This record gives sequence, structure tokens and C-alpha cells, in this order.
Amino acid sequence: MTLDEFNILSFRDKYKTALENGIILYNYVTKAEAYECYSFNTFFVEMVYDDENAIIEFRSFKTGEMLNKFSGKIEVY
Repeated sequence: MTLDEFNILSFRDKYKTALENGIILYNYVTKAEAYECYSFNTFFVEMVYDDENAIIEFRSFKTGEMLNKFSGKIEVY
């Protein structure tokens, strides 16, 4: 699956695809939101949850600033 193919999926299909095909890299929580980052072969997806634990957004990206917040927090085994 490519980034463009992921982006055109419905909200429900993005959720299902992330859980079934993505590899979770990291999750973190702030006062207002929680985040989970999933890795695919050529891109990443960040699932954003509100303070009531409902998914409010999917942020997909290849590299860059969005991935920087995870650097140093991912352990390789």
C-alpha cells in the first residue's frame, strides 16, 4: 500500500488498515490528546485520540518533522 492509497481510504478503513497492517512504533499521551505511530513499508501513520479516547484524526507522512517527535524513543531489538 502506498501513502496515496492510504489517504483515500475511509476513516474506518484507515483504522482497520493501521491495526492489521501497520507496525506500532510508539505511543504517547499529552493532557489533551494521545498519539500512536504506525509504520508501513514506505510511510507512517499517526493516530490521534482526544481526551475521551476517540480517534479524531489520522496523520500520514513519509519523513520529516512529524517523525522527529518519535526519534530517540524507539528501541530496536
